[in-house]
Amino acid sequence: MGSIERATPTTMSRRTHTLNRITNETKIQVSLSLDGGPLPAFQPSDHFDSSIPNAQKQAHPDVLFPLPSSHHATQITATQQIAISTGIGFLDHMLHALAKHAGWSLAVRASGDLIIDDHHTAEDVFLAVGSAFNGALGKRTSLVRFGRGDAPLDEALSWAVIDLSNRPYSVIDFGFTREKIGDLSTEMITHGLESFAQAASVTLHIKCVYGHNNHHRAESAFKALAVACRQACERRAEGTVGSGDVTSTKGVLGSSVNE
Repeated sequence: MGSIERATPTTMSRRTHTLNRITNETKIQVSLSLDGGPLPAFQPSDHFDSSIPNAQKQAHPDVLFPLPSSHHATQITATQQIAISTGIGFLDHMLHALAKHAGWSLAVRASGDLIIDDHHTAEDVFLAVGSAFNGALGKRTSLVRFGRGDAPLDEALSWAVIDLSNRPYSVIDFGFTREKIGDLSTEMITHGLESFAQAASVTLHIKCVYGHNNHHRAESAFKALAVACRQACERRAEGTVGSGDVTSTKGVLGSSVNE
């Protein structure tokens, strides 16, 4: 019998993207790496101070962006850089959970019109993160493409399924029983993930199966989404089936063959 040669995984470049999303209502910066590691600096913006304090330089010399003064959603480790500051604490908490369990490095800072309500800030943050996700994926080759995640949090259980389809669609069902969690409207959690799916150009289904604590319902769903994203974004190693290919019978991802 002949010998079977097994592919040896090669080092793949990290998938990163930075962007500024500036509107009359909100100013947002995002730096994202789908593969963890050090983040690129934020893009220059007249709306944000980009200087890094000396104390931060000494404590975190490889962090190329200013860390927020509030550290409730900041976690700098050897493999991930996460720093979220949107002005809405529970939104920060959910994005922190998403990045941590998806294996991302993610920095987000936002200045929004919270004097009105949380709508514009939450929606635009999800749109910005979705756009950065789309940009980081690039041509969508070698991808596993489909991912499913299931995550419990105490009494709550959620599942999420994602398809990196380049066809935006979403069905989100949390089953919330109160209007707000912290300062974030529960309706904006649902709408925010719909906005993420639109900007990321993915098909996304999320459901909280059960749970009597609304915080737990939301957090279990974001963790399930994180697991699904990590699985779908995995790249097939060079020399293995699917490496370099678009995972589609059409040969393209999306509704148009001209993409």
